Amino acid sequence: MISSSVMSALYMVSTSLLYPVVLALLGLIALSLLYLGSFAAEYASRNRDIERVRSGCANAKAHIENEEFEKVSETLVNCGSNDLLAGFIADLGGFIGKPTFNIESEKLLQDYELRIAKELENPRLVARIGPMLGLMGTLIPMGPALIALSAGNIHELATNLVIAFATTVLGLLIGGVGYSIAAVKKRWYSQDLSDMDYIVEMMKQ
Repeated sequence: MISSSVMSALYMVSTSLLYPVVLALLGLIALSLLYLGSFAAEYASRNRDIERVRSGCANAKAHIENEEFEKVSETLVNCGSNDLLAGFIADLGGFIGKPTFNIESEKLLQDYELRIAKELENPRLVARIGPMLGLMGTLIPMGPALIALSAGNIHELATNLVIAFATTVLGLLIGGVGYSIAAVKKRWYSQDLSDMDYIVEMMKQ
Protein backbone atom coordinates (compact mmCIF):
# COMPACT_ATOMS: atom_id res chain seq x y z
CA MET A 1 0.00 0.00 0.00
CA ILE A 2 2.77 2.39 0.94
CA SER A 3 4.74 1.42 -2.14
CA SER A 4 1.73 2.04 -4.36
CA SER A 5 1.16 5.47 -2.81
CA VAL A 6 4.80 6.42 -3.28
CA MET A 7 4.76 5.34 -6.92
CA SER A 8 1.54 7.27 -7.53
CA ALA A 9 3.06 10.38 -5.95
CA LEU A 10 6.20 10.07 -8.08
CA TYR A 11 4.11 9.66 -11.22
CA MET A 12 1.97 12.71 -10.42
CA VAL A 13 4.98 14.89 -9.63
CA SER A 14 6.86 13.87 -12.78
CA THR A 15 3.89 14.32 -15.12
CA SER A 16 3.06 17.70 -13.57
CA LEU A 17 6.50 18.93 -14.68
CA LEU A 18 5.74 18.47 -18.38
CA TYR A 19 4.11 21.86 -19.00
CA PRO A 20 6.79 23.86 -17.10
CA VAL A 21 9.48 21.99 -19.07
CA VAL A 22 7.79 22.71 -22.41
CA LEU A 23 7.33 26.39 -21.49
CA ALA A 24 10.97 26.61 -20.40
CA LEU A 25 12.08 25.10 -23.71
CA LEU A 26 10.00 27.61 -25.66
CA GLY A 27 11.49 30.41 -23.57
CA LEU A 28 15.01 29.14 -24.25
CA ILE A 29 14.25 29.00 -27.98
CA ALA A 30 13.29 32.68 -27.87
CA LEU A 31 16.40 33.46 -25.84
CA SER A 32 18.57 31.55 -28.32
CA LEU A 33 17.17 33.66 -31.17
CA LEU A 34 18.04 36.82 -29.23
CA TYR A 35 21.58 35.49 -28.69
CA LEU A 36 21.89 34.75 -32.39
CA GLY A 37 20.86 38.31 -33.26
CA SER A 38 23.32 39.76 -30.75
CA PHE A 39 26.04 37.42 -32.02
CA ALA A 40 25.46 38.51 -35.64
CA ALA A 41 25.59 42.19 -34.66
CA GLU A 42 28.83 41.70 -32.73
CA TYR A 43 30.35 39.74 -35.62
CA ALA A 44 29.50 42.55 -38.03
CA SER A 45 31.14 45.14 -35.74
CA ARG A 46 34.42 43.25 -35.37
CA ASN A 47 37.38 44.19 -37.54
CA ARG A 48 40.57 43.18 -35.76
CA ASP A 49 43.78 44.68 -37.17
CA ILE A 50 46.85 43.89 -35.05
CA GLU A 51 49.02 46.24 -37.10
CA ARG A 52 46.62 49.05 -36.25
CA VAL A 53 46.99 48.17 -32.58
CA ARG A 54 50.80 48.07 -32.83
CA SER A 55 51.03 51.41 -34.61
CA GLY A 56 48.60 52.99 -32.14
CA CYS A 57 50.64 51.75 -29.19
CA ALA A 58 53.85 53.03 -30.77
CA ASN A 59 52.35 56.50 -31.30
CA ALA A 60 50.93 56.51 -27.76
CA LYS A 61 54.34 55.53 -26.40
CA ALA A 62 55.89 58.48 -28.21
CA HIS A 63 53.34 60.82 -26.60
CA ILE A 64 54.15 59.36 -23.16
CA GLU A 65 57.87 59.96 -23.69
CA ASN A 66 57.06 63.56 -24.62
CA GLU A 67 54.74 63.77 -21.58
CA GLU A 68 51.80 64.55 -23.86
CA PHE A 69 49.43 62.46 -21.76
CA GLU A 70 46.27 64.13 -23.06
CA LYS A 71 47.03 62.76 -26.55
CA VAL A 72 47.68 59.20 -25.39
CA SER A 73 44.06 58.22 -24.83
CA GLU A 74 42.96 59.72 -28.14
CA THR A 75 45.67 57.81 -29.98
CA LEU A 76 44.85 54.51 -28.28
CA VAL A 77 41.09 54.82 -28.77
CA ASN A 78 41.62 55.01 -32.52
CA CYS A 79 43.19 51.54 -32.51
CA GLY A 80 40.27 49.86 -30.73
CA SER A 81 38.87 47.30 -33.20
CA ASN A 82 35.64 46.50 -31.32
CA ASP A 83 33.45 47.87 -28.53
CA LEU A 84 35.04 45.74 -25.79
CA LEU A 85 38.60 46.72 -26.68
CA ALA A 86 37.62 50.34 -27.21
CA GLY A 87 35.98 50.39 -23.77
CA PHE A 88 39.09 48.93 -22.17
CA ILE A 89 41.32 51.51 -23.85
CA ALA A 90 39.04 54.33 -22.74
CA ASP A 91 39.18 53.10 -19.13
CA LEU A 92 42.93 52.58 -19.33
CA GLY A 93 43.48 56.11 -20.58
CA GLY A 94 42.44 57.51 -17.23
CA PHE A 95 45.45 55.91 -15.54
CA ILE A 96 48.18 56.72 -18.07
CA GLY A 97 50.83 59.02 -16.66
CA LYS A 98 49.92 58.26 -13.04
CA PRO A 99 52.37 56.60 -10.59
CA THR A 100 49.81 53.84 -9.91
CA PHE A 101 49.47 52.89 -13.58
CA ASN A 102 50.92 49.39 -13.18
CA ILE A 103 48.59 48.49 -10.32
CA GLU A 104 45.51 50.07 -11.88
CA SER A 105 46.13 48.49 -15.29
CA GLU A 106 46.41 45.01 -13.77
CA LYS A 107 43.20 45.58 -11.81
CA LEU A 108 41.48 46.76 -14.99
CA LEU A 109 42.62 43.63 -16.84
CA GLN A 110 41.20 41.45 -14.08
CA ASP A 111 37.90 43.36 -14.17
CA TYR A 112 37.61 42.80 -17.91
CA GLU A 113 38.43 39.11 -17.51
CA LEU A 114 35.52 38.85 -15.06
CA ARG A 115 33.30 40.81 -17.41
CA ILE A 116 34.15 38.41 -20.25
CA ALA A 117 33.53 35.37 -18.03
CA LYS A 118 30.11 36.79 -17.16
CA GLU A 119 29.37 37.40 -20.84
CA LEU A 120 30.13 33.75 -21.63
CA GLU A 121 28.08 32.38 -18.73
CA ASN A 122 24.68 32.84 -20.37
CA PRO A 123 25.30 30.92 -23.64
CA ARG A 124 27.13 28.21 -21.69
CA LEU A 125 24.18 27.82 -19.32
CA VAL A 126 21.79 27.66 -22.27
CA ALA A 127 23.99 25.02 -23.91
CA ARG A 128 23.79 22.86 -20.77
CA ILE A 129 20.21 23.48 -19.65
CA GLY A 130 18.64 23.07 -23.11
CA PRO A 131 19.54 19.37 -23.56
CA MET A 132 18.66 18.67 -19.90
CA LEU A 133 15.16 20.07 -20.37
CA GLY A 134 14.90 18.26 -23.69
CA LEU A 135 15.68 14.97 -21.98
CA MET A 136 13.11 15.70 -19.28
CA GLY A 137 10.56 16.51 -21.97
CA THR A 138 11.38 13.19 -23.62
CA LEU A 139 11.10 11.02 -20.53
CA ILE A 140 8.06 12.59 -18.84
CA PRO A 141 5.52 11.70 -21.61
CA MET A 142 6.86 8.13 -21.78
CA GLY A 143 4.93 7.16 -18.64
CA PRO A 144 1.52 8.19 -19.99
CA ALA A 145 2.50 6.73 -23.38
CA LEU A 146 3.18 3.31 -21.86
CA ILE A 147 -0.09 3.45 -19.92
CA ALA A 148 -1.93 4.36 -23.14
CA LEU A 149 -0.20 1.50 -24.96
CA SER A 150 -1.29 -1.00 -22.32
CA ALA A 151 -4.86 0.32 -22.57
CA GLY A 152 -4.85 0.20 -26.36
CA ASN A 153 -5.32 3.99 -26.67
CA ILE A 154 -3.28 4.63 -29.83
CA HIS A 155 -4.27 8.30 -30.09
CA GLU A 156 -2.92 9.17 -26.63
CA LEU A 157 0.18 7.07 -27.27
CA ALA A 158 0.92 8.97 -30.49
CA THR A 159 0.30 12.35 -28.83
CA ASN A 160 2.76 11.63 -26.03
CA LEU A 161 5.39 10.32 -28.44
CA VAL A 162 5.09 13.47 -30.56
CA ILE A 163 5.68 15.60 -27.46
CA ALA A 164 8.66 13.43 -26.46
CA PHE A 165 10.34 13.70 -29.88
CA ALA A 166 9.59 17.42 -30.24
CA THR A 167 11.15 18.31 -26.88
CA THR A 168 14.23 16.24 -27.75
CA VAL A 169 14.73 18.19 -30.97
CA LEU A 170 14.19 21.55 -29.24
CA GLY A 171 16.63 20.68 -26.45
CA LEU A 172 19.35 19.65 -28.91
CA LEU A 173 18.78 22.76 -31.02
CA ILE A 174 19.07 25.03 -27.99
CA GLY A 175 22.21 23.24 -26.83
CA GLY A 176 23.81 23.49 -30.27
CA VAL A 177 23.12 27.22 -30.59
CA GLY A 178 24.38 27.98 -27.08
CA TYR A 179 27.53 25.88 -27.49
CA SER A 180 28.40 27.38 -30.89
CA ILE A 181 27.97 30.96 -29.68
CA ALA A 182 30.00 30.31 -26.51
CA ALA A 183 32.83 28.63 -28.45
CA VAL A 184 33.20 31.43 -31.00
CA LYS A 185 32.88 34.19 -28.40
CA LYS A 186 35.51 32.51 -26.24
CA ARG A 187 37.96 32.74 -29.16
CA TRP A 188 37.03 36.37 -29.79
CA TYR A 189 37.46 37.38 -26.18
CA SER A 190 40.72 35.45 -25.76
CA GLN A 191 42.00 37.49 -28.69
CA ASP A 192 40.75 40.68 -27.09
CA LEU A 193 42.44 39.84 -23.78
CA SER A 194 45.67 39.22 -25.64
CA ASP A 195 45.40 42.66 -27.27
CA MET A 196 44.57 44.27 -23.91
CA ASP A 197 47.59 42.68 -22.28
CA TYR A 198 49.78 43.80 -25.18
CA ILE A 199 48.57 47.39 -24.87
CA VAL A 200 49.18 47.43 -21.11
CA GLU A 201 52.68 46.02 -21.48
CA MET A 202 53.52 48.56 -24.19
CA MET A 203 52.37 51.40 -21.98
CA LYS A 204 54.53 50.12 -19.11
CA GLN A 205 57.80 50.24 -21.02
